[in-house]
Amino acid sequence: MSSLTSSLIAAVASPSASPKSVFGRIAPPPGVAAYDKAAGGMGLILFLSNLIRIVTIAGGIFVMINFLYAGWIYLSSSGDVAAHKKAADTVVYSVIGLAIIVGSYAAAALAGLIFFGDAKFIISPTICGPTGC
Repeated sequence: MSSLTSSLIAAVASPSASPKSVFGRIAPPPGVAAYDKAAGGMGLILFLSNLIRIVTIAGGIFVMINFLYAGWIYLSSSGDVAAHKKAADTVVYSVIGLAIIVGSYAAAALAGLIFFGDAKFIISPTICGPTGC
């Protein structure tokens, strides 16, 4: 028998022995370790919350750029009906997108208030462990 097979059989035969990791200890990169330490062990939740915040800000900036673009189309249309329609459609789609962004936060707050009694429960969650919050 090969030494790998015999060591696997020995590990299975004696489950009380301390298990050794196959891959060893993998340390997180310095930036991730600092992020997790600063968040008090809730690094993933804080990271996802910040990611959602960045996507929301990027969506708002995109809507603002669309408003400026629609204004430019309207001002430079020189009475062209197709350009007026394109500018109007751009504004309407931008307002719909803005309503979706705001509505998602409102829906999350309402669901948190109805189901958990706290409007910020879903928007900014707190995870409690066995030692408390």
